[in-house]
Amino acid sequence: MDRRWLMSLLAMLVCIGAGIAGTVYVKHSVPKQLEASSLLNQPVSKQDSKTVAKSTQDIIYESQKLVVQIELKNGSIGSGFLYNKKGDVITNAHVVANAKQVTIVTADSKEMKGEVIGISRTTDIAVVRVPGLKGRTPLPIDKTADVELLTEVLALGSPLGLQNTVTTGEISGLNRNFELPPFTYENVYQISAPISPGNSGGPLLNGNTGEVMGINSAKLGQETIGFSIPILDILPMVKKWSQSPMKELPEFPELKTNGNENSSVHSTDADQATYIVQYFYDSINQGDFVTAYSLIGSKWQNNTTYEEFRAGYNQKLSVAIDHIVADPVEGEKVEVTAFVTTKETKNGSVEMKKYKYHFVVGYENDQMKIISGSGEQI
Repeated sequence: MDRRWLMSLLAMLVCIGAGIAGTVYVKHSVPKQLEASSLLNQPVSKQDSKTVAKSTQDIIYESQKLVVQIELKNGSIGSGFLYNKKGDVITNAHVVANAKQVTIVTADSKEMKGEVIGISRTTDIAVVRVPGLKGRTPLPIDKTADVELLTEVLALGSPLGLQNTVTTGEISGLNRNFELPPFTYENVYQISAPISPGNSGGPLLNGNTGEVMGINSAKLGQETIGFSIPILDILPMVKKWSQSPMKELPEFPELKTNGNENSSVHSTDADQATYIVQYFYDSINQGDFVTAYSLIGSKWQNNTTYEEFRAGYNQKLSVAIDHIVADPVEGEKVEVTAFVTTKETKNGSVEMKKYKYHFVVGYENDQMKIISGSGEQI
């Protein structure tokens, strides 16, 4: 009897101890678990939810699919980019002036019909509706109103008919104003990325986010700088045309003599040769040696393999053009002189060097190529 009573007493003490231990555990541990759970359920702060900067390669890959080439019956070429899911493409007015129907060529070389649904007589902006692009997700728009100098940018388009071309640069000036009749350009961006015929109407992208900042539109005279219309300045006009397409389009008789290309935007062989050399170095800077190699002529390629060509730039970290001059020579050839500054590695250290290069640029199978080149350190 005493033994059974003793066992009962021990069992009771064990139960009491377990209860006390459980109470202590709940008191000290459960609040911490609830605290952690509540923290996990809290919304992410604005700082944590900022858009992560994309790589240049990712931006180019995603954006090129939404940039198109615009072709007119008279043979002129321009660029544009998808603005909304209705299939509306933004471009320059001088690209589609005096045209109602145009041909759209996508990045994968598919041809589609497009119709001009809105165009301005004073602002170099137009909208083309492309039923074949309906439903596609458009390029994102940069809603930043205060753009800073030296913002890195990418200019996309089809300069000289070279579709899927990307040039890099930066915002080198703000609030520029000028006229290229019949258009007035107000508060536009000045950019270091060169603009050439065919580039017109293409998007200017933020180099870190891939969002559209502007529409590449013009260059002045022989200068290598370009100008881009801020996207936020023309969005109200574009939205209006998208919702209510124009029933009648204005005419541009002053542009008919130049094949729908603004006379100040129209390029000579010297302009095109300058652009080819700039594009060559821009491709080098991006590490796109395949494109750079494709820009040199067949004779040069026969004497230099791709591997040898690429090896020649192994020590160069970057190449910047300080000054460039183009002079037409015999036939349709152009001699281009470029003064460049390179950043090179040598024995583990970085050195800055200056060179003077002479290039001969001409046509080969109806395409402009860098036929030959030579250089010297200065």
